[in-house]
Amino acid sequence: MEYYLNFSSALLTFIAGMLSIYFYGVYSKILSYDQKIIPKFFQLSNGECTSIIDSSYGRLAGAPNALVGSIYLVIHAVLLIVAGYKIINQIIPFFLSLASLVVGIYLIYGLIKLKIKCRICISVHVINFTVFLLQIPLIVI
Repeated sequence: MEYYLNFSSALLTFIAGMLSIYFYGVYSKILSYDQKIIPKFFQLSNGECTSIIDSSYGRLAGAPNALVGSIYLVIHAVLLIVAGYKIINQIIPFFLSLASLVVGIYLIYGLIKLKIKCRICISVHVINFTVFLLQIPLIVI
């Protein structure tokens, strides 16, 4: 069971990381809004969603959250896989999930306060919450 929970979590985290990379790519004008590989549901259609990056809620330690989140989520996915092979202790990805949950609460507050409905942002936070829930049984075992 541990193996499947870790790899399911890693897959979800990787997807969240790719969504963050797309979000940051559109914001920084490296990518266009209409990427064919991105499902229509997630495609950004205007600057409203990316406008959060320019707000006080859009940056942690001066760097855009989408950039920091992209790197963080890819590293988290790798650590979940490594934990699945029992190379590292399960507590490491658990605490990373907990950290993303805490930061996510702050970022969701920012979305609500700024009245921004960003499907990518909300989806990434839902994925982070789901991964956190999937990690709990692994700590208890």
